[in-house]
Amino acid sequence: MPLEPLVPLLEEAEVNNYVVGSFNAFNIETVRAVVVAAEELKSPVVVAFAASHLKYTDFDAFVGAAVQICSRARVPVVLHLDHAETLDVVTRAIQAGFTSVMFDGFGLSEQEKWRRTRSVTDLAHSVGISVEAELGHITKEGIDRERREELLIDPELAGDFVRATGVDVVAAAIGSVHGQQAGEARLDFARLTELHEKVPCHLSLHGGSGMTEKHVEQAIAAGIAKISYFTGLSRDAVDRAIELLDGDTEVRITVLFDEMRQAFQAGVRRQLTLYRSAGTT
Repeated sequence: MPLEPLVPLLEEAEVNNYVVGSFNAFNIETVRAVVVAAEELKSPVVVAFAASHLKYTDFDAFVGAAVQICSRARVPVVLHLDHAETLDVVTRAIQAGFTSVMFDGFGLSEQEKWRRTRSVTDLAHSVGISVEAELGHITKEGIDRERREELLIDPELAGDFVRATGVDVVAAAIGSVHGQQAGEARLDFARLTELHEKVPCHLSLHGGSGMTEKHVEQAIAAGIAKISYFTGLSRDAVDRAIELLDGDTEVRITVLFDEMRQAFQAGVRRQLTLYRSAGTT
């Protein structure tokens, strides 16, 4: 099955009252884990590569394998570049076969961020690729804690931003945090409801590991079509490694990696079920 652009999957999710799960992957094992879990549950899925993970992998080698694995999937799969900060990285991803890109632009002046986002949109749309952008800023655990309120998205400004840049998806900074533990998110759903009324595009949430089942239900009701999730999967895999080793130095690395992949995969299945997308393809 050919790789999918993001927007049609989000449209389907909104009509049928579920969210599309987006899961960070950075090597063959994690890409396999996401795709196999989606196939097992007959769910659409987003395989996301975070630009911050460039330092951990050979990007060209990773993309070659990821495109092969995702293209063989029996369910719709989007290959998505997450939180890119430069046009160069976006261009590399598009040339490599990604079908969706996200431009972050945090730290740029408002005028420059809007200008660069428009450039990304023009480039991506010219070859049929979806674009996500972030307005406000979704912080990381332990970083910018004192500024989180001021970094929340302004719904009125967001509407202007979408119309000016032409992006397909806006990542809603409504209080979620990258790297949180389950249940720790404090989300401003009133702000999200207003945002949904103001912006003429789809909405996503990052920092999904801090969300509860109730949060997910509220997010779907308020218009969220995609949720990004990684920290919980990382924790699942590391916990399995600790359990398997437990002082046993004779464990082979092949077994260790496969057990970690299976734990990662089980976490993806858990989230896809929570997101109500199981059985929709």
